[in-house]
Amino acid sequence: MRSIYLHRLLIFLLAIFIPLSSARGAEPVTPTISVDAEGKVTAKPDMATLTLEVETQAPQSQAAAQENARVSDGLLQALKKILGPEEKIQTLSYRLTPVRSYKDKTKPGEITGYQAIHRFKMEVRDLARLGTVFDTALKNGASRVNGPYWGHSRAEELQRQAAVEALAKAQRLAAALAQAGGVKIKGLQQVSTHMRLISPRASGEVFVAAKRETPTPVEVGEEEIKASVTAVFAIAP
Repeated sequence: MRSIYLHRLLIFLLAIFIPLSSARGAEPVTPTISVDAEGKVTAKPDMATLTLEVETQAPQSQAAAQENARVSDGLLQALKKILGPEEKIQTLSYRLTPVRSYKDKTKPGEITGYQAIHRFKMEVRDLARLGTVFDTALKNGASRVNGPYWGHSRAEELQRQAAVEALAKAQRLAAALAQAGGVKIKGLQQVSTHMRLISPRASGEVFVAAKRETPTPVEVGEEEIKASVTAVFAIAP
């Protein structure tokens, strides 16, 4: 009975002693300053993406599909003549659906015809020809044009520049806070970053017009590439 009591006492003392010894042997926590900062660079886009649609309707599904194929082929042939070596066009989707007329909402709509829609995506690198691309598409059967959606071939480099600027701002801010608090910066402990592109991306549509005698003007502006960082700096007296 006594041996059982001594055994339990020993376990109890060890349970107290081990955490105390671990706490005594642990390294002291280094005080830190955490700051947020943002950097940005501006650059003109050097590429653009457009989406094009060819829409046709006919009383029969086969007729709608055949007409769409004819117009789509003509559109592709016309656009490929003005495409540069690094530019491309590809199919995004194709849809053939019935067109219904609903005279009575309690009953299924009556099929009055069929609609075929072929959607394409086009990348343009020579932005000086972007207006010509719009006009060529509309003159050769495009029912709808969306874009341009701007892009940068140097996106990674621009993001890196913005991030470096953000970190430099964070270092200056941390140094100012440390000086105000009567401490010194020992070094950078941790940093995380987040990138974002700020641009007036197009969301409208250009529809086919009966006559387009004036070439479409396109003005390419600058965009902001931003990077925000959260930096943690070790400090000391």
